Parts: sequence; structure tokens; C-alpha cells
Amino acid sequence: MRGSSEDSQAHSQDQSQGRSAAPAQPTRVVYVSGTGRSGSTLLGNAIGSLPGALSVGEVKLGFRRGVAEGGTCGCRLPVVECPVWRPALEATFGSVPSAAEALRIDAQLTATTRTRRVPWWLAGRSSDDVDELVDLFGRLLTELSRVSGSPVLVDSSKLPSYGALLARSERLDVRVVHLVRDPRAVAYSWMRVSASQQVAGFEEDMERFSPTKSSLMWLESSGSTAALARRNGAALHVVRYEDLVADPARVLDGIAEFAGFSDEERDLSFIGAAGLELRTSHAVAGNPNRVRSGPLVLKRDDEWVAALPTGQRRLVSGLTAPLRRTHGY
Repeated sequence: MRGSSEDSQAHSQDQSQGRSAAPAQPTRVVYVSGTGRSGSTLLGNAIGSLPGALSVGEVKLGFRRGVAEGGTCGCRLPVVECPVWRPALEATFGSVPSAAEALRIDAQLTATTRTRRVPWWLAGRSSDDVDELVDLFGRLLTELSRVSGSPVLVDSSKLPSYGALLARSERLDVRVVHLVRDPRAVAYSWMRVSASQQVAGFEEDMERFSPTKSSLMWLESSGSTAALARRNGAALHVVRYEDLVADPARVLDGIAEFAGFSDEERDLSFIGAAGLELRTSHAVAGNPNRVRSGPLVLKRDDEWVAALPTGQRRLVSGLTAPLRRTHGY
């Protein structure tokens, strides 16, 4: 990150102070890894509805979308005015980063976690830039936990290499939940313009990719998530989107056990026969559904079965066959 001399000096001082004061008890982070359009927003907010947990959304994108672009938090306030994010940013940096500084952080993080650098991460290599980011995000997540009073944070950034970065922090106890979904459903979702369930006041067009690109993304994510978790010694728990929607109590209880929740923290009373009673999240970026709270009726999104053209279905099935069958699709 290269800012003004004043910003750089303050940031360096914050870093040196933070590195010398690592907490005795690391902050637990449930990291949701996987590919986009697999239900990570739903899963993140569902885990964040467990007592003692908080969904903070796609933290990897928070500096760009939340700070620099003035985005909205899951609590429906601007991120820089959020009662959780603002004090956590101030404690980490001394003040809320400027838009320029937030974009520098985002650019540095993007450069170090892009897909083509997965072999670099698998080789266990490091650099000054990576060490700086490991320290920064370790401190930020620790502050988010402290400010919110939540011992468990849910980061649904999805990117496997960013999860590997978090796993290097001595401040964090990272538990990786690998969320998978039928790649044909994923491909169809990437072709749609809008989210499957719009939230009034937060409608926005979604990014779109071709079935070929979404299939390659699904393959890369599925392969590198497991490989990077093994390389970094991080615990790994696989969850299928279809199972989450069909039996949320069983799936969420399994995640809670995997993530080391206490008996009190494993209270599933927010799950009813019709669906979930979601708590307000502080998800900093991601699908517009991150702002959804209150009653949520779960409905499996299988529109792709009838709507995905036969040729495209065969293409996706062929490209993803080896790992698709591994996950039971």
C-alpha cells in the first residue's frame, strides 16, 4: 500500500503496535469458501444467526465496495457509519481509511490473492506485502469481534487464496467451510441478471459469466479450497447448498460442532418448520440479500433444471465431471 507519507507513517505505526500485541486467545473465524452463486450469502447469514456469531460478509471486498464506494452494510447503514465497522476500522487504522487508501488495500489484496497465484500459496511462499496483509486483516477481524461482542465471525469472501491468507494469522483461528452447489445450477445463476430473491430497495444487476467460465471457476474453487486448507493446516468442512436448504438444522448444527461452538452457542431455535429467523448481519459486501433479516422461507432454487438449455447443460456437465461426481452431483 502506497499512500501519502503521513498515511504511510501512521499505518506503519499501527502495524508495529498491532504486531506486538497479539491476543492470547485467537478470534474464531468461520470462513465460507466456494464459488459465487452457491448460496454463500444465505449460509453466512444463517451461521451468523447462531448465538455468539456474526456475519461480516465478504470482507475481502469490503475496502473497495464498502469504504471506497460508500457501500451499505448488512445493517442497512453505510459501512463507514456502521456501529460495528466504523469503530473496528478506527481501532485498526487510527481513523477510517480514505477512499484512496481503501483502494490501495484492495489492489494489494487482489494482486496477492488472484487465482493464478494459487501455486504460490501452495508452495508456502511469502513476501512483505503478504505479511502486511496477514497482519492487517488479522487485526481488523479481531477488532470486529471485540466491537460486536461476537466471539465467532463469519467471513464469506469465498476466494480460497484469501482464506489461506487469513489462516496465516496468529490472531485468528480459521475454520474453512467449503460450500458447493451443483455446477449446472451455478452456471445458470451466473447467466441471470438479478438475484433469485430481490430485496426491496436493494435491487441491482448481478455480474454475469458464460457457462464455460463459470464451470472453470467452479473447478478451480473446488480443487484449490481443499488443497490450500491442507497446506495451511486449516480444518475443512464440506457443505452442499442443496442439503442446507433441505435440512438447515442438521447442516448448521454440523457447522457449529465443526467450528467449536459451545452448547449455548449451538442454539438452533431460530430455525423453524417454514425456514429461518435471520439476525441482522454486518455483511460488508456481497449479494444484496445480505441485508435480509427476520423470517426467511427456504426454497430450493432449481429453476435451472427446466431453463438451462440442453447444450449448455452438457457443456457444464462435461467440464466439471470429475469433481462434480466427487460432491455427489
